Amino acid sequence: MSEEQRIGACKTATNQISNMLRCSPQQWRNFLGLARTIIAQLDSTTFMQESTRTSEQVPIVTTLQILAFKDVDNGAVVDVASWCSRQWLALLQRDARNLAALRGLGQMWLSRAQPALARIHASQGSPSSGASGSPRSESATEAERRVGTADYVEARGLLQPATEYLERAVAAASNQDVVSGDLLAKVRCLNCHFRSWYRAPLAAN
Repeated sequence: MSEEQRIGACKTATNQISNMLRCSPQQWRNFLGLARTIIAQLDSTTFMQESTRTSEQVPIVTTLQILAFKDVDNGAVVDVASWCSRQWLALLQRDARNLAALRGLGQMWLSRAQPALARIHASQGSPSSGASGSPRSESATEAERRVGTADYVEARGLLQPATEYLERAVAAASNQDVVSGDLLAKVRCLNCHFRSWYRAPLAAN
């Protein structure tokens, strides 16, 4: 099989994963072996390094990243997620304003934060909780103690780069006149987390 045939087979396999994620997402674990085969096959070619094939590369990385974080509250499939992260970073090295790569990296960091956020919401959730998951009646001292706990520290460390990449994505999308509502909503949501934790908005880049 030629290199181009292997690339074509990888595209077909990626489409199979994409269809599964759309139609039968509960089967995602059964497709991890296929994802790893795609990665191994692509790594045996020069496809991912070819700057003229970005439009072909992006759907593959996007699909595999969705698969890697399918069980987001319990963490990523580390090897698949790491491969996707490397591809986004390589894309940004070629084009620092690449919208897909900026969104992909922002989403990757946001997904990595989800286990910590889930633990925070589980520990703070109650009928008296506010929108951010913190009790309305807590004192300033209690709030300060809360945001210093391990889960909050972990979440902040992951949400900071998520916000930075997504804000860069908003800027890139604005320049291209393709800003989407879901992208803006993600940035607003992230800033809401930081406002509730710091009582001040996250500084814009």
